[in-house]
Amino acid sequence: MNLINNNEKLIENLNIELHNHGIPFDNRIYIINSLIKETLQLNYNVEDIKNIDKELKKKLINILKCNILNYNELYHSLYMFYKNKQYQIDLDQYYTPSTIGSFITRLCINNKKIIDPACGVGDLLINYQGEIHLWDICDKVIKVCEDNYKLHSSIHNKFQLYNIKCLNSINNFDLENENFDYACLNPPFGVSTICNNSNLLQKYILGQNKHKEEIGILFIERLMNLLKENGIGFIIVPNGYLGNMSKNIIQLRKYILNFRIIGIIELPSNTFSRSGTGVSTSLLIIRKQKVKNHYNIFIQKINNIGYQLNKKNTPLKFKKLNGKYIFSNGKPILDNDLEDCYLKLSSFLLKENIHYLNFTKDSSIDYEFINTKDLYDNNLLDIKRYLNSYLTIVKNFQINNYPKLKNYIDVNANYTFQKINDNTYLYLDIKQIMTPIYSKTNILYGYELPQRAKYKLQKYDIIVSKLLGKLTFTIILNNENNIICTNGFIVLRGKNYQSTLILFGNLFQKEFSIQHNSLCTGSIMETINDKLFYDILINPNIDVNKYDNIIKTLDSLYQELYTFDNNSLYSL
Repeated sequence: MNLINNNEKLIENLNIELHNHGIPFDNRIYIINSLIKETLQLNYNVEDIKNIDKELKKKLINILKCNILNYNELYHSLYMFYKNKQYQIDLDQYYTPSTIGSFITRLCINNKKIIDPACGVGDLLINYQGEIHLWDICDKVIKVCEDNYKLHSSIHNKFQLYNIKCLNSINNFDLENENFDYACLNPPFGVSTICNNSNLLQKYILGQNKHKEEIGILFIERLMNLLKENGIGFIIVPNGYLGNMSKNIIQLRKYILNFRIIGIIELPSNTFSRSGTGVSTSLLIIRKQKVKNHYNIFIQKINNIGYQLNKKNTPLKFKKLNGKYIFSNGKPILDNDLEDCYLKLSSFLLKENIHYLNFTKDSSIDYEFINTKDLYDNNLLDIKRYLNSYLTIVKNFQINNYPKLKNYIDVNANYTFQKINDNTYLYLDIKQIMTPIYSKTNILYGYELPQRAKYKLQKYDIIVSKLLGKLTFTIILNNENNIICTNGFIVLRGKNYQSTLILFGNLFQKEFSIQHNSLCTGSIMETINDKLFYDILINPNIDVNKYDNIIKTLDSLYQELYTFDNNSLYSL
């Protein structure tokens, strides 16, 4: 079975064939759509294709017989392909994976009023069956959004009630407040999207007495104002909003906790890579309801959302077993954890007696949650530190009285150095580390060292990346005094060689990696701070002889591959 994992390539091939046969550009999207529907034996528009040459039609349908698996996804790719060209804008920057929108609208009861005040092309709400309101500041994008909804209604042969406006949601701070049952938001994030209008800022609780504030933060308050009492908001937020300790972010979390947080669902780190951003995000589900007592918040980490997020154009991702696709009703199953999340969230909503959401009453699946009384200082809402994967390790280690990492390091170690411009240095950054070894080829003069070159290393120092993800680390195995590393690493200098072996051995353990990643915070590049890193619990009972042999083997390997001479390193 030939699975279509690259819808863009398929549509491009169809477009080329139509172009070669002189079919006008504006007609092609409708022709291809009708051909797809005919291939799938759906209700297609004969008028769109009746005048096409029979041989061309046959050729196009043969191209389509690669087994279309998900018509909604293929339609979305078709739409984006033609509208990108028609409007000469990069619509990928407004792209939100459709499985997220489907998850949100599945939770919303039909025939209610819903709004997205920063809608882009409107994909998040396009499958909702109710009164849809869409606002965006960009007139070109609003035109695309209008076309999107018109075509979607036509393709699915159904009437859709939608109201689309080009307006600045933040400037219109009181427009239609307390008017919506549901609100959905994936706003612009980051310090580059700032409001510095002091008069406007005074209209927002989160902007008062400030000279500037992030637009993304103001949008969260704007969404809450749009909701009716007990209305429910779905907000995609950068994880930095949930875990950072800057003053305005702490104030944001305090504001959010004025309401009833229903759930926090962490999305995969590359969810918005197609939009050109590496921001780590979570979906926040929040009810406009004042609460006085402590309560439970549903939490779940999502690893897969049905897309290959590490590939260009994020093609569909299907579940496999022993290298083969898993099928249901003749079609492969999307690798989408949001399906499981829906069932778990249903169990939570039923148990907590939360209404005004659409959920299955038959679910009794175990789920994870955190009670608001157990939140860390400054109302930390980044869920990684509350998940069982982390808490179980910490509990087991504490039961066994395992020590913290800082017990094994030389607290008086000095890593500072005075740079000499004419000297050569071996500079190590993340690109030079191939865990657990390092490259000795990145030789720079002092004047070439970047500002991030902060730490001078010596033999048996261990450096560990601060970044979230697969743990990157190495141990220094040569005696030269010109080895420098970036401040993106934490340097560990053991109290003695025995301590070094224990530290080095723990870096190979999954328990260490889970603790490390669970303590990372941030949005663009989630990292762990030094204090939290030093508090990671260490297993002192590892096989030190095993890791001593590994270090000796690595040392021998380096001796064979590299030599050192006259303050310069050369690869043999």
